[in-house]
Amino acid sequence: MSQAVDDDDRPYRRRRQRRAAIVIAVVLLGLAGAFYYASTYFRDTAPKPQPCTTELVPAPLTPQDVSLNVYNSTRRSGLAAAVAKQAGTRGFKVKAVGNDPRGESVKQVAQIRFGPEGEASAKLLKTHVPQAVLVNDKRKGDTVDLVVGAAWKSFGKVPVVATPTQTLRPCPTVTVTQ
Repeated sequence: MSQAVDDDDRPYRRRRQRRAAIVIAVVLLGLAGAFYYASTYFRDTAPKPQPCTTELVPAPLTPQDVSLNVYNSTRRSGLAAAVAKQAGTRGFKVKAVGNDPRGESVKQVAQIRFGPEGEASAKLLKTHVPQAVLVNDKRKGDTVDLVVGAAWKSFGKVPVVATPTQTLRPCPTVTVTQ
């Protein structure tokens, strides 16, 4: 058998080359589109610079900032002095020590008496005496009274103070020369 060979098979070869070139071009365009999509995806998910701030983060209240009166409402003598000494070792500024000036008998562990200005100080003291009861007596000033009751044993654990973190980056300082 003889093989039939077309003397002029150039058009067939050209069509085949053209088809291969088109397929390669389509594949390359598809890959280029995929890379473009991927780059926009990663560019959109990259962290963006946040606005800056010039506000200062307020420092949290510490025991050194709290003025405290320690009063004994029980019949146990020397209890207020012992509690005042412990409060001093925790950093509180103890102003007055003595028997409860109201003469009340507190059955709980303790009462923390405060006014509107001393609310933050009272809440800080409550973290040191978690069983204490907060009593807002509408007094003036930020001084807080710790009235030790019949169920008093000791202060609670020293609370862990979280350090404030910078949430916004500080604004850059710009120096202008004239």
